[in-house]
Amino acid sequence: MMKNMFLKLFWLDAIVELLSPLLFASHPEVRLVTKPLLMILLMGHIAQENPKPALFFTAFFALLGDVLLMLPDSPLYFQLGLVSFLIMQLSYIRLFAKEASDETWVPAHARKPLAGILIYVFSFLAFLNPYLAGGMKIPVTLYAFALGSMMYFAVRMRNQTIVLGAFLFVVSDSVLAFGKFYYSFPGISVVVMGTYIVAQLLLISALCKLQLKK
Repeated sequence: MMKNMFLKLFWLDAIVELLSPLLFASHPEVRLVTKPLLMILLMGHIAQENPKPALFFTAFFALLGDVLLMLPDSPLYFQLGLVSFLIMQLSYIRLFAKEASDETWVPAHARKPLAGILIYVFSFLAFLNPYLAGGMKIPVTLYAFALGSMMYFAVRMRNQTIVLGAFLFVVSDSVLAFGKFYYSFPGISVVVMGTYIVAQLLLISALCKLQLKK
């Protein structure tokens, strides 16, 4: 029962977080608790499973990014949030690369996905570029390539759970960027957080299992 305690609490918190616009419309401050609690609970799960410290480090920077993006809207906080998530992305890439260390850098099964990832990253940046303020162009570009790299290294691993998690992460961040810099639509926060929540759960759960086997 205790073994899955953190995951059960995570799902409960995830439901409250996603429904908070309806349940607590007059109390948006509820999300100041529910959103950071998501990664705190996953960090508890990581500690309980006791994999290598690198995964806990990765989750910590995801938590830091979540908190920074919740602070009053300003380019500085957004850029610091991007830096935190960039560190998280690089940490995921390192973990993926270590798990697939027997693969060549561009194995045959990853060539077509790599081409698709590059096309998507360049196309999305070209679309966003006219709407980015001068100070945001370099951080967003760096982050986009890190996100694409994470997707590629996930594909390189040949692990379907990790590929799906990385894909949902790309979806979440793409919708977030679309909403922030171009057009925000009703329910966008549910799409962003729903895909983000499942992405983090899939990536962390899969990496915990892989590291426990070693």
